[in-house]
Amino acid sequence: MKMPDNVRATVTGDGVVFLDIHKGRILSSNNVGARIWAKLQEGVPAEQIAEQISAEFKAPRDVVEEDVLSFIASLRQKELVLD
Repeated sequence: MKMPDNVRATVTGDGVVFLDIHKGRILSSNNVGARIWAKLQEGVPAEQIAEQISAEFKAPRDVVEEDVLSFIASLRQKELVLD
């Protein structure tokens, strides 16, 4: 997934901050969102991201995968990523 040219993202110690310069919007997410974001930028598939997070936090994989997919859907809805 790629970012549109009008979107900037900065990963901080607290998570990730997105700036949509055309719409004047600032959005943020926590550290898990930042990890998902970073993996998406590396081209890692959602299923693999969910597997990694699930293993790290010892959380049910199906729940984590649902959350990862929901996060990605939110990024798409807010036009922060392009497929």
